[in-house]
Amino acid sequence: MTQYRSVSLDLPDDVVAALGSAADAAGCQPSDYLYAVLRVILSNAPARAGGEEEVIRREIHQSSDWLELQRRLRARGYVLRRVPDGGLAIHTWPRDRAILRVEDLGYSSAGLVLKFGAAFPGDLSGARRARLAPPPAA
Repeated sequence: MTQYRSVSLDLPDDVVAALGSAADAAGCQPSDYLYAVLRVILSNAPARAGGEEEVIRREIHQSSDWLELQRRLRARGYVLRRVPDGGLAIHTWPRDRAILRVEDLGYSSAGLVLKFGAAFPGDLSGARRARLAPPPAA
């Protein structure tokens, strides 16, 4: 059973007025509207303050392959992307904004390839890249 607690907030007048207007438009009380907004925001927000890196490390550690890692990261609001210099970076999902490199977490691209026993999805091996390359112009 959910327990509720009263919370007091000090908000500027313009925010209180905007909250009242939004609640009126939605046909509910300002407190109900604020509760609904906070539930949506907090349920979709990945842990960011301080624990962000630890959350990502745990997902990398617990994943057994690239697909599972991407699935776990997306559930937390992240995604893994290849960066131009060849490394890997954690991006926000779905906005796709880079936030940190895997090296900042103590991992390397090569180490993850060894862990998962496969290249990062989308990477081509040298032999496959050569087969797919257009023939040289004569």
